[in-house]
Amino acid sequence: MKDHKALIAAFVFSVIIGLSFMFVKISIEFESQILILAQRFTFAFVGVLVFFIFKPLSLKLNMKELMLVIVISIFYPVIFFSSQIYGLSQSTVTEAGIIQAVAPAITVLLGILFLKEAVSKAQLVGILLSIAGVIFLQLMNVSDVNELHFVGNLFILLSVFATAIWQVLSRHVSQQIAPIKITIYIMLIGFIFFNVVYFFSGGTFSNYGQSLTQIPYLASLIFLGVLSTFGTSLLSIYAVSQLPVIQVTVFNNLATLITILSGILLLNEPFHVYHIVGAAIIIIGVVFVNMPKQHHS
Repeated sequence: MKDHKALIAAFVFSVIIGLSFMFVKISIEFESQILILAQRFTFAFVGVLVFFIFKPLSLKLNMKELMLVIVISIFYPVIFFSSQIYGLSQSTVTEAGIIQAVAPAITVLLGILFLKEAVSKAQLVGILLSIAGVIFLQLMNVSDVNELHFVGNLFILLSVFATAIWQVLSRHVSQQIAPIKITIYIMLIGFIFFNVVYFFSGGTFSNYGQSLTQIPYLASLIFLGVLSTFGTSLLSIYAVSQLPVIQVTVFNNLATLITILSGILLLNEPFHVYHIVGAAIIIIGVVFVNMPKQHHS
């Protein structure tokens, strides 16, 4: 029964993450990037408060643990969400989804470099293939004078590295601090940081409130803040605690597929043969990266 609930959690997680790129793209059409981030984390923080009503828990940390959480927060949410939203403002949801698929390979690569984790030949091939897929996509964008998304894709790639660094750091920190505590502190830090930046950069309370009267924008923010930012954190914590890592990775690939399809079918974004080739190279690389884990399980 627990496995079934965990599978459902992983599936819902994948659907929400897959659609989140589309909702970011929609929100950009209404307001500035920094206002979107400030309000996104305001809604995420509201989600945290509601969570506390039903499940109160101690958030006590010592100074060393607090510093670890702050370091993690520099990469996620600060760098990750900042680079993601800027990248999506310059690129398409389809290409962002394809590039995001390289994240597992980058995470393994950073684990090898910084955590001295063992690597097999299959994993090494997978990492190289995934990176080659992203390079191929970028080269094709440069050669396409009508749709130059090179800069935007570089920022999406930066967000991939940020989330990979966060995952590597979290492996170490989660041995000392409960994952749910890390999640709640990340939401709080994101809420404080992005709202402070918004108001210090000239933002006003009137614009902050007035922007929320736009129903499509408000709906996008609720999805991004409550479901995508905070909700998926809870779902992923539960899924990872109940399922083998390889199964969770499969659902991550499902999220990539949903992102690509949402860009093509719902936003009517262009889709070319080189997108298919680049996505195939990256996904094959991810499969190679996870082959040792499959064998082990």
